[in-house]
Amino acid sequence: MLRRGLAPSRTIATRAFATTTQTLPYDQVPGPKPIPFLGNKFRFFPGFQKYDFTNLINLHKQLRDEFGDIVRFSGLEPRRDLLFIFKPEDIETVFRNEGLWPERPSFKALKYYRDVTKKDVFQGLGGVLVDQGSVWQEARSHVNPIMMKTQIVHMYADKIGAVAEEFVNLIPKWRDAKNEMSGTFKNEIHKWALESIALVALDARLGCLQENLPADSEPQRMIDSVHLVLQCLHALEMGNSTLWTKVSTPTWSKFEKTMDYFTGVALKYVNEAIERIKKKSGDLEGDKQSVLERFLQRDPNPTRAVVMALDMLMAGVDTTSHALTNVLLHLSANQDKQQKLFEELKRVFPNPSTPITNEMLDEMKFMRACIKESARMMPVVTANARTTQKEIVLSNFRIPKEVDVIMPHAVISRLSKHYTEPDAFIPERWMRGGEQEEKANPFVTLPFGHGARKCIGMRFASLELEMVLAKMIRRYNWRYEHGEMNYQTFLVHVPMDPLKFKVTERTH
Repeated sequence: MLRRGLAPSRTIATRAFATTTQTLPYDQVPGPKPIPFLGNKFRFFPGFQKYDFTNLINLHKQLRDEFGDIVRFSGLEPRRDLLFIFKPEDIETVFRNEGLWPERPSFKALKYYRDVTKKDVFQGLGGVLVDQGSVWQEARSHVNPIMMKTQIVHMYADKIGAVAEEFVNLIPKWRDAKNEMSGTFKNEIHKWALESIALVALDARLGCLQENLPADSEPQRMIDSVHLVLQCLHALEMGNSTLWTKVSTPTWSKFEKTMDYFTGVALKYVNEAIERIKKKSGDLEGDKQSVLERFLQRDPNPTRAVVMALDMLMAGVDTTSHALTNVLLHLSANQDKQQKLFEELKRVFPNPSTPITNEMLDEMKFMRACIKESARMMPVVTANARTTQKEIVLSNFRIPKEVDVIMPHAVISRLSKHYTEPDAFIPERWMRGGEQEEKANPFVTLPFGHGARKCIGMRFASLELEMVLAKMIRRYNWRYEHGEMNYQTFLVHVPMDPLKFKVTERTH
């Protein structure tokens, strides 16, 4: 979501190696002071708890307010030190020195599940979410030419647009007598997200949008599984104990059972796709091949395709769902911006039922600005993270290798030093050439990350979000009249209250 390319910086790279007398040692970085034997873990004990990992944005604000723009959180063994940085110049330094094989704090529970618990299933293929080093590079080399290619993403416009149209047509059925959406609307959005990403990951329609979907149906169980996996991962990742590697704790047991179901479903669909591909004529044009077909063509081993599908489904349901919810909340609270967006959409496609093409999406510049502004104000992923590969200098402190650096862009993007009226929803700040355009440091707002490890599904996520948002705003006016939304973090930042939007048809 950056407005300009990020050119390499020799100055930053050089600064990373600076060890002059002016720099300060790592142990002088401010932060919560550990105590003997307990380190900083006691701060999370009942009765002593000072920091709350259930809302990471609040935690990051608290640390910055207490200690400043660089904070060391040590004494969390067996976890490595956490270093929180809030200056875009320091963030640039981290990214410029991430090396050929960037490393970020891994999902240790997910890695353990794939590498140890289900070693026979995954055959050493952890995937781009958990692998590091040359193994990660090998996985990414299979993924990049497919997932990051614009022409391939554009191939899915018709199919993803059809899912969006089907979803929007169901909206009147979910309203009550006051035109408010029912308490199940959040789940309906999840269904739309799963149906959309399954088109890409599994090369199939799952039937998520059929009415009265049973609670024990496969699509609903998959949605529930995504939520539960993220909740369990958050608990396992944020905790300081690895007891679950030796004993099946309740959280690990729940995680393992859920992952078993999720993996089994993905494997079933990939195998079905393999059979379909075998039956196709051999003269299928290369530019007509689906994402899954391309994966299988590059590597006939279906295990890599299964890993890819699992990663896309786990990362692409809740994230896209919550991104849509957040932009609807911002547009609901700013009716003038919603009206401006409606006028743009009405100009681009006067008939609300018209299928949206890639060329039409390119004309929806204000809509894309609204999505960028919503991601600045309330990103679904609150921070980026990297593990230092060598000693670097941040805020004049010498930071050693193997420190996990957290870059909380959700907090940084709300600072007045970077944006005018940072707490106001002003999409125009992203409009190139406009009177309100702002050119903040490009490392301030990075909702999809940066560099070689940026979000692999960002192009597909953007396509899904743009398609459905355009249809929703073109056809309906959205209002949310239930106060400020409450959020909680389960790896991703989740809106917790019922989505009781008041939805009324447009009259023209």
